[in-house]
Amino acid sequence: MYGVDGDNTQAFGNNPGVWDFQNGFDHGAYAWALPQLYVELAKGDLSVKLGHFFTLGGYEVVPATGNFFYSHSFTMNNSEPFTHTGVIATYTLNENITGYAGWTAGWDTGFDQFGNGSSWIGGSSLALCENATLTYITTHGDFGALSAGEDNSYSHSVVLDLSLTDRLNYVLQHDLFDANNIETVGINQYLLFAVNDCWGLGGRMEWWKNDGQSFNAATFGVNYKPHANF
Repeated sequence: MYGVDGDNTQAFGNNPGVWDFQNGFDHGAYAWALPQLYVELAKGDLSVKLGHFFTLGGYEVVPATGNFFYSHSFTMNNSEPFTHTGVIATYTLNENITGYAGWTAGWDTGFDQFGNGSSWIGGSSLALCENATLTYITTHGDFGALSAGEDNSYSHSVVLDLSLTDRLNYVLQHDLFDANNIETVGINQYLLFAVNDCWGLGGRMEWWKNDGQSFNAATFGVNYKPHANF
């Protein structure tokens, strides 16, 4: 990928000069990144992904096409990983429950290990009813560059996705990050309304706390999709 999101999705948890980090891929505000390269094997209800891939945590995602807003929350930018290198298994127990479990070489690494970076990643997704899904993803261990050698770092992301009507969607997200004597807590709320197949209205309210200092943000916008591919 190329653009202003490039430097955010490079493997900046690497040692300098490895993969796409500090390798001459930056050009001012724009940068190249190769955020995913993996193989995936599957049989029945089990799949296993091995390589370099996007994180499972959080509500907002790296590709711009997966988000309502172009901007990102404090929580995503500061309290969540973007990518991992490692292995993760996904098992679909039934139509309502999916489980995740795996190992990564810390946070935001690309085929490299910063120090003793080694962490668990896992969680589950539960369909509470036809219109509500609850997803819990956690990482624990040595996050690499972020952990500064500590092996008891912890984070989690809990996302409740609720369809209030056929057109109105509400999302509540809670994140916690605790590593290297830094603790952040975030609560995000999204309200998204589909006017029709082309037009959408959205709002995001966020409270984010970093070591005792609170930040608040409100974002509102209009999303227009003239065509399914544009």
